[in-house]
Amino acid sequence: MKAEAMIRDIRREEINRYAERVGFTVGEEELDGFHALARDVLSRVERFQQLVGPLVPRPSVVAGPRNAGRPPLPEEDPCNAVLRWVDVRADEAERTSDLLAGKRIALKDLVAVAGVPMTVGSRVMQNSTPQSDAVLTERVLRAGGRIVAMTNLEALAFSGGGETSSFGPIRNPFDLGRTASGSSGGSASVLFHPHVDIAFGTDQGGSIRLPASWCGVLGLKPTFSLVPYTGLASLDRTFDHVGPLTRTAADMAIAMAAVSGAHPSDPRQAAPVPDLPFVETVRTAGDDLRGLRIGLLTEGTRFPDDGHEGRAETLAAMEQVWERFAELGAELVEISVPEHEVAGSIMFAALLEGVAATVYGNGEGYHFSGRYAPEQREAFGKGVAAYGDEMPGSFKAVAAIGEYLRDRYFGAIYATAQSSIPALRTAYDHALAQVDVLAMPTASHYAHRVDPGADDFAKALRGWTMLDNTPLHNATGHPALSIPAAEADGLPVGVMLVGPHFSDHRLIGIAETYERRFGWLPQPAPIHGSEITL
Repeated sequence: MKAEAMIRDIRREEINRYAERVGFTVGEEELDGFHALARDVLSRVERFQQLVGPLVPRPSVVAGPRNAGRPPLPEEDPCNAVLRWVDVRADEAERTSDLLAGKRIALKDLVAVAGVPMTVGSRVMQNSTPQSDAVLTERVLRAGGRIVAMTNLEALAFSGGGETSSFGPIRNPFDLGRTASGSSGGSASVLFHPHVDIAFGTDQGGSIRLPASWCGVLGLKPTFSLVPYTGLASLDRTFDHVGPLTRTAADMAIAMAAVSGAHPSDPRQAAPVPDLPFVETVRTAGDDLRGLRIGLLTEGTRFPDDGHEGRAETLAAMEQVWERFAELGAELVEISVPEHEVAGSIMFAALLEGVAATVYGNGEGYHFSGRYAPEQREAFGKGVAAYGDEMPGSFKAVAAIGEYLRDRYFGAIYATAQSSIPALRTAYDHALAQVDVLAMPTASHYAHRVDPGADDFAKALRGWTMLDNTPLHNATGHPALSIPAAEADGLPVGVMLVGPHFSDHRLIGIAETYERRFGWLPQPAPIHGSEITL
């Protein structure tokens, strides 16, 4: 908290209001004693505020020129993929590698860049400006990357439909009448702007892979904990992932080489985090896939027969991809993981209370040892109080139902869901002991059309229709890469490759071999917008 915002003394008549929130009341006969005790406790908190300053770490900011920029003009960004053009670079003395030298980087607008406003796609956070760089930001800058854009996203990063941002729907580069999916839709769509080379998004249920699939780019949800999440807005610390979206496997490799690895600020990295040979794996990738055993996941093609546009076409498009894998010399086998079909429900049950807890924790939560962002918690809390009614229907419904479940079942639903996840992880590990990678469609249909007449709740339901295959890997932590290997009706259709934990580099190596032989679809790729000057 800011030094001038000291603890306000609690009033006697307020005591029961706060006591009832946590499940008890204070009787009239004990109210005076409770009030005196509460005032003593708060005086100690105020004393803490007066003394703690010298012990709090200074904001972590990479030195270099920073231009917080401006929102785009409509003609500069026909896809509505960008919320703010910026120009942030590191001084030469701050750089530790040239992995991203010359690369122009876009960050999803929930990645903290010190001095640059951060909205998380919602008016709730419109008055938020981080004081510290996220670890991801630090690593991008120290690798020589130039941050040029903050990208549009679903409001509070919670939907797959591409339509809930407070700043308008994110358009699909292959058909501006369709959406880019979400929640990292802007980070996928912006790759078809001439001012951007590499983008980063986040993924708690498919939010990197789904936009990659709908927009025809590569999108990697890395192995859980491989890329530090410190300094990014969170939904649930057990499901949070951050990773790159790119047009080529080579760019994917250098992006991961630049940002992956251990960092002491992130409690998600409890297990050792290896250094993976991303660049070397892509450089030495062969011209064929001989010796690779690909498991075609049976449950990964059992989509609901609900007549949704693009479901049948997506499945049909997979057949050519399997033929091309075989042409490259890979061995294809069908494999079944029955647990795959229940994983989405388990993930959803856990996320309900997880989101509610994140709201209660003002966007950051409690009970971890790592780097916190006090100013962002304060901005979130004030934003919810002022603009909570403007949050998207999907987020409000999930947060409210999560709180209902916590109140009605005392957290048992969340506990049961989390307790079942090790069985899902074991089932996938067992399948991956029989094959090198699993393959399946990324999204269960291609991009849907923008519906200007859809209300908040219709958008919420539309935002969950494509999620059949992606949420499981957020729970199990396996790396999952969507590649733009198919098309249907002129629209991109992504193929998802899933590997053992910390095999991320091998997935990118497979993509490199495929790209070298066949390229990515659809072709030709569109370009939207023009070069930007600030």
